[in-house]
Amino acid sequence: MEHKFLNLFVDGVWTGKPDRSIRINGVKHDMDEYAKEHGIKLPDSKKEPKKKIQVNSYADLDKQDDSRDTKVDGSGDSQSTE
Repeated sequence: MEHKFLNLFVDGVWTGKPDRSIRINGVKHDMDEYAKEHGIKLPDSKKEPKKKIQVNSYADLDKQDDSRDTKVDGSGDSQSTE
């Protein structure tokens, strides 16, 4: 549902009354409180901070990893024969 008071935002900037009051069905409301109560996202509202996900990078260090290929090519020394 499109709210008419959102038309008072031009390029994300409020151009309505300086006290940010709006009238809904003849009743005066504070626009920010009204939007919060009704789940309306305003164009000039602050962006929500990203939730930080905590990662344990050492979680699998104590586990044995047998999935690797353990074959040694050639003699196993690090010297190149080329």
